[in-house]
Amino acid sequence: MTIGVWVLGDQLWAGQSALESCLQKHQQTPVIFIESLAHAGQLPYHLQKLVLVWSAMRHFAAELRSLGFPVTYAQSQDFNTPLLQWIEQYQITELRVMTPTDRPFATLIQKLNLTIQVTFTPNNRFIWSDQEFIEWASGRKRLIMEDFYRQGRKRFKILMSGNQPVGGRWNFDKQNRKPPKGKLTLPEALWFEPDSITQDVIDFIKQSEAFQDNQSYWLLEPFRWGVTRQQALQVMKFFIETRLSSFGPYQDAMVTGEQTMWHAMLSPYLNIGLLHPLEVVQAAQLAYLDNSSDWELNSIEGFIRQVLGWREYMHGVYVYLDDDWELCGFVRSSKKQAIANSFLP
Repeated sequence: MTIGVWVLGDQLWAGQSALESCLQKHQQTPVIFIESLAHAGQLPYHLQKLVLVWSAMRHFAAELRSLGFPVTYAQSQDFNTPLLQWIEQYQITELRVMTPTDRPFATLIQKLNLTIQVTFTPNNRFIWSDQEFIEWASGRKRLIMEDFYRQGRKRFKILMSGNQPVGGRWNFDKQNRKPPKGKLTLPEALWFEPDSITQDVIDFIKQSEAFQDNQSYWLLEPFRWGVTRQQALQVMKFFIETRLSSFGPYQDAMVTGEQTMWHAMLSPYLNIGLLHPLEVVQAAQLAYLDNSSDWELNSIEGFIRQVLGWREYMHGVYVYLDDDWELCGFVRSSKKQAIANSFLP
């Protein structure tokens, strides 16, 4: 019996559950990455997002090769053709995939009609597992994000003093809504120059007929995002050292001509798996504890609420809702009524 692992473009770290399930026999575990041109062309994706994902995939594939995994990297019009060739080449009898974050992609995999067993391992990209959120949400009369956020603070011991929140309050949001008046001294962002792998992706997209129309409204260059875990960790460290202490007051502010303001610039790395949200939250907390005499709590709490609260909550709601649920319109079931109440003022 040969187990193979298909690594998706938003699951790019060695601790993801499908890879983790095979670590003891990793040298005998074939791994495949696939760039599907058809899938990339389904929607008018921002071309820099496409470069980010494909370059990060190629870098992570190289990382797994260095760890001893037998890695296949394919670019194809579809997913099915390279999968079937890979399955035959390695005589794979079971395909393991970490459960996709979005349901449509899970359905796509199920519709590939592969002749082998397909096993979805639990998605561990988030702080709360899908089942944990469902258990928290089930039977509740309301599914308010603030309730969920407070439960997360308690459960993971984030900014807590015993059973009470540090600073005596759970939420400092009222202190984090300053308008950008006057002349602000804005912090710098950390950027990277494309290496040869990234440049190859950029050049391919430039020349490909499939993406010519997109180039008329998406700016492909300059591309300055990180594409490896090490670069993502550098961005996290840079944010904590240069922006976190003053993140809160202007976290929602926008200024014409300014692209980054005080934003953490971590969402792309969280979204493709180069960073895990819990490590980001814990790093922010540790930095605050080391600097609590100088840093304002509202900035750190505001940032942590974005990750431990809002990001986790929105994913949990997505998991908890039915496929056909809509926010607008009449809501009849108790589950849907609880969700709807969450959005009421």
